[in-house]
Amino acid sequence: MVMCLDYFKQESLNAFESIVLILLSTCSMLFMISAYDLIAMYLAIELQSLCFYVIAASKRDSEFSTEAGLKYFILGAFSSGILLFGCSMIYGFTGVTNFEELAKIFTGYEITLFGAQSSGIFMGILFIAVGFLFKITAVPFRAAGPKNLSVFGKI
Repeated sequence: MVMCLDYFKQESLNAFESIVLILLSTCSMLFMISAYDLIAMYLAIELQSLCFYVIAASKRDSEFSTEAGLKYFILGAFSSGILLFGCSMIYGFTGVTNFEELAKIFTGYEITLFGAQSSGIFMGILFIAVGFLFKITAVPFRAAGPKNLSVFGKI
């Protein structure tokens, strides 16, 4: 935080607002680490993403910053939809969202290629993985990601 203060002064950003957003995103990362079910994990990811959307568009007088924040928000909304669809598929096929219960269910299943329930669970896991990869713009989905990393500057 102390290292960011010079950058905030240099770029004439509101230091209090930016520090609060960075601390809130850090707390949401800690909440995501300690999440014990799919719903808590999703809420932590969304709180973290919301902070990053605001940080990306924090330079109010810059058209590039506003455009980057909007692109980042649209990509985040799309990836959140995919992630929620995967979570709902897993909940629909298993009936639980707790990670411990899901681990018990997944280790109890004999994975077959033609089983309807195991195929649905596999598709749910696939949608969650794709949602996460879109959220972090990982290698297979990097071409679909926004080119807004230069907005963050030295933060």
